[in-house]
Parts: sequence; C-alpha cells; structure tokens
Amino acid sequence: MAFSDPVVVTIAGASKNLARVDSGKYASEYFLSEATQSFRMLIRTSDLKTEADGRRKVRHNVSLRQTVFATSTTPEVVRTASHTIEHYQGDVVATYDDVSLAVGALLTAGNIAKLDGYES
Repeated sequence: MAFSDPVVVTIAGASKNLARVDSGKYASEYFLSEATQSFRMLIRTSDLKTEADGRRKVRHNVSLRQTVFATSTTPEVVRTASHTIEHYQGDVVATYDDVSLAVGALLTAGNIAKLDGYES
C-alpha cells in the first residue's frame, strides 16, 4: 500500500502538499516547488547484503530535503532530515516499529533545540 498522494508535511506551521512525481519498486518521490523554495521527499525500502550468518536485513528510509533558492544577495540553502529503520527480514513488525516510534517520539521541538545547541 502506498503513501497518500500528495504527502502533506508541516513546515513552520504551514502545510506543504508534495505530489508524487515518481514511483518504482519499493520507492516513491514527492515534490513541491514554490517561488522561493522546493521540497523533495524520498520514501524507500531496500534489501541489504546478507550477513555472514545468512540473515538478511531490510532498510526503510524517509528523507525530506528543503532547498531555499539563491537570490541576488543570499546563496542557496539546502536542509535535510531523515529517519531510517533497519531490521532483520522476518523480524516481528510490532517490535521494530516500537524502536522506530521511540526515536520519533524523542525528536520533540525541545530535543531538536538541544541538538541545535550541540548537546548529545
């Protein structure tokens, strides 16, 4: 089942509707271009190399890139954020979902501000 089209993200309190512009095997790309900036989201899943013990890993990734266009007085600015989930093929979905949701819940505005301040 695919993500919705468009995918809606909220940037600085404003909803951004990114339309699906490409889709393939286990991947989709979403895009929005505005007068001063653009947004590109990639949602993809890939099989990773089989480990020495024969187990295979799967990687799921969502990434969002904002490009603020250059003007006559300012250079282009590119910002990115992503979330990656890796698990063994056949693992219990609810269990690795719990790990991913825990990371997502940790990324509050307050904790992002701590990251911005080089806290770790």
